[in-house]
Amino acid sequence: MDNKIKAFFLGGSRQNSASQNIGFFLLRFFVGLALCTVFEKFFPKNGVWGPQEWFIQDTANMGFPFPAFFAWVAVLSEFFGGLLLMLGLFTRPAALLNVFVTFTATFIYHQGDIGDSGLLSFFFMIMCLCILLFGAGKFSLDYVLSKRQARRVANLSMVLLLLCSFNYAASQNSSHSVTYQNSVSSVDLSRAQFYLKNNSLLPKKVTFIIYQPQQVGNNTIVKWFLPFQKVKFDLPVRSKIYVATDSQVDTVMQGRRIDGDKPFVSVSEKIMNATLPLNKRE
Repeated sequence: MDNKIKAFFLGGSRQNSASQNIGFFLLRFFVGLALCTVFEKFFPKNGVWGPQEWFIQDTANMGFPFPAFFAWVAVLSEFFGGLLLMLGLFTRPAALLNVFVTFTATFIYHQGDIGDSGLLSFFFMIMCLCILLFGAGKFSLDYVLSKRQARRVANLSMVLLLLCSFNYAASQNSSHSVTYQNSVSSVDLSRAQFYLKNNSLLPKKVTFIIYQPQQVGNNTIVKWFLPFQKVKFDLPVRSKIYVATDSQVDTVMQGRRIDGDKPFVSVSEKIMNATLPLNKRE
């Protein structure tokens, strides 16, 4: 049993050829780098470290108890787990944590929509699962460190990671009051379906702020678009969509409105089934 535990923390396919180990090192390194950057929620935004209020609210909407705690677990798993994957240190525990995080994003938050909104998180889930099965490989710190020392450090680091997550979550719960419940009247409004598309060769992170008629408040959505990916929107006519700047996000977070600014899209029946590029304004 002791050997199985050691193999989980430090095991890997060490008998592969040099070219196979180099290829796997590149996969592991860039998956870790992407987890730190593509899903980056750790560094402060609007003066707040870690998960923003919208992410904590999304965690609560998925049915998790203590949503701030689980939001912090996800953020720390993505950021520090990504760093560990890059280094090849405690590779399998880091990969396992991110399998859980990306599985939750794919099949709970995106409801299994792997053909559209859940595609990115699904790809990362599969890649983390491959790293979990393969192990660290030869070009890693796991391979260099002694098995006994690395196992002890791994156990300690996992405990510290969870303790830090809980402490940060408790402080977030005590300092933030999150209310995203918007009241909408029962008016039967006509709707328009349309698409927004990223025409760039690079992934694009977009913060949407949406105002709907007869709605108190706004909807705020943060989404990554893959190259040339298009996403379907279905909104009432006369809704306004803003591709928000940092200053607009800051304004909304202070409880003020930005619907006096020029919107990125004003929803009307004329854009029904149209595909609008994200890279320029209408």
